[in-house]
Amino acid sequence: MDTPRLASRDSSARRTSFALLFTLAGGVCAGACGTGQDTFALGATTSTYDSGLLEHLIARFNEDHPGFRVRTVIAGSGEALQLGRTGDVDLLLVHAPEAEARFVEAGHAPRRSPVLVNGYVIAGPPSDPARIRGSASPSEAFATLARGEHGFVSRGDSSGTHYREIAFWREAGVAGGGAWYVESGQGQATTLHVASERGAYVLTDGATFAMLSNVLDLEALVEGHPSLRNVYSLLAPRAAVRPERAAVFADWLRSGNGRRAIGEFRVRGGAEALFAPWTVGDAAPSGEGAALEGGSPTDADSARGSAARGSPAHHVG
Repeated sequence: MDTPRLASRDSSARRTSFALLFTLAGGVCAGACGTGQDTFALGATTSTYDSGLLEHLIARFNEDHPGFRVRTVIAGSGEALQLGRTGDVDLLLVHAPEAEARFVEAGHAPRRSPVLVNGYVIAGPPSDPARIRGSASPSEAFATLARGEHGFVSRGDSSGTHYREIAFWREAGVAGGGAWYVESGQGQATTLHVASERGAYVLTDGATFAMLSNVLDLEALVEGHPSLRNVYSLLAPRAAVRPERAAVFADWLRSGNGRRAIGEFRVRGGAEALFAPWTVGDAAPSGEGAALEGGSPTDADSARGSAARGSPAHHVG
């Protein structure tokens, strides 16, 4: 697995990384559940699960396709892509554009198809001891954190969020960490809890932060910058065992009903959308040379503005 690293970090908070296996069709199932002819395996990021989006989308999918069961494997994007290489999942929903590009260029999938967008935020203690609130860019905020050696909790798990974090450190000219920099080795929800407990800063997707904000002692401090835009894509691994069944879900997610389901999702009854469907004309996610398949126009874009800009309300970006 291609795992980015910030050198000389403190891994004292790191835990063993793992993928979680669920069936999110008609509830969580065990044993022989989901062995029918219309079952397929979806590898999805922890942020889609932690935010509640994935459960919402699968429930809506089952309204249109009641005979299907979606067996979901929840992992960081890097780990999910590895599962795609080995044929352990039939479809991927991930958000690491550069890693996705390499996956396609290596021949593991024909293309990547952007389907939805939200935003990252840099969160930290409400008192903001590093004074990064209002920074001109994420890289400026990261440079400030490194200079002052302010506590930072990284996911450290090859997830899309981890890849983006490392890119910000590089832009900030930071090549190494120290005792102030720790890795959780876990998904977004656990990482947020670790940062909250330590009074540290953290990069997070906005939807998961919104879901947990009422139990965290953290505030969104940097948000809305174009580089905080977070694009999720579908990839169909060539090693998939059940590609025809997975294609039904992929086609649905790109359809009018699927795009409406994305735009209508709300966290804890909030007023604003935290995810938006990908729309033709959106800037392509970064990644060198990968075949890229666009979305399709729809009338379901009423909620896409704030999420696509990476600046929805409720402490998210």
